[in-house]
Amino acid sequence: MTGNISRRAALGMLAGSLAAVSRVPLARAAADTLRVGKAVVENIGFIPLDVGMEHGIFAKHGLAIDELNFAGGAKIAQAITAGAVDVSLSAGPDMQFVAKGAPEIAIASIAESPSFMGYVVGAESKARGIDDLKGKKIGITSPGSLTDWLAAELNRVKGWSEESARVTKVAIGGSTPATIAGLKTGQVDASIVAAQLGFQLEEQQSGRLLFDCSQYVGTIELYTIFASTALTQQNPDAVRRFLKAWYETVAFMKTHKPETVAIASKVMGNPPAVAARTYDTLMPRFSIDGKFSRPAIETLRASFVALGSVDASVDMSRLYTEAFLPKASA
Repeated sequence: MTGNISRRAALGMLAGSLAAVSRVPLARAAADTLRVGKAVVENIGFIPLDVGMEHGIFAKHGLAIDELNFAGGAKIAQAITAGAVDVSLSAGPDMQFVAKGAPEIAIASIAESPSFMGYVVGAESKARGIDDLKGKKIGITSPGSLTDWLAAELNRVKGWSEESARVTKVAIGGSTPATIAGLKTGQVDASIVAAQLGFQLEEQQSGRLLFDCSQYVGTIELYTIFASTALTQQNPDAVRRFLKAWYETVAFMKTHKPETVAIASKVMGNPPAVAARTYDTLMPRFSIDGKFSRPAIETLRASFVALGSVDASVDMSRLYTEAFLPKASA
């Protein structure tokens, strides 16, 4: 009798173990892991990734996110080319890499408002507006970048064509320490950065946001989601689920300020007051459906031509697609 009971117990334990083992692979198989790269960490435009992860929105759509952080769009484009990134959160101007043959494509718009970018000055600056930058040195991240074009566009819009009148572009990199150092040492008179850095400098009393770029630039495809062509071909459903989760997260953020501000403050390293001001200023400007607008794409094309990064004959429609966006009725 004892032997029969032990045998049954052993068989039951074995069956339970096998069932548990069989369930683990099935659970893992249910979630697709996507390696998602951010061009920079300190950008409110990319925060929906963190909010969606924190509140289980991506998981709800069967996605496990492996978040990766980079130092600029060029770096993340290289990672996609190397097969190390599936989805990229970067700047619209990175479409130039698609035009040059990078194995990726733009799949959704994050924001097309230039108000996400602005000019910051140091605490001692006497500048009070755009005209005070005439003939000044302006910090940009690198040649051929969005900030490079924004400085060149300022010269064009203001008609500052003579050498003494034009703003002079100085490449100082895109990090916050480099920006602050450039302003403190006088290497630059102002720097083009994400608007929230201006709010942060004001909080620290070490500088301020002079104006945002919407004062002289119209709509432009500013922040964009890209996907590797390998992912779009091999697992298009995962791309669709990622975008569905992204825009569900944006909708969540619009009605959950405290939760969003807490995550943004932690991820970007900003004081809560700065994160809250950034939320109030920029949250209304997030795309809610990911669609690309023709005027925003045309401004982007014009920037490519102005910088000489892409030939004027470029067919912009080949650089992006709306095929993976959530349906309006979904």
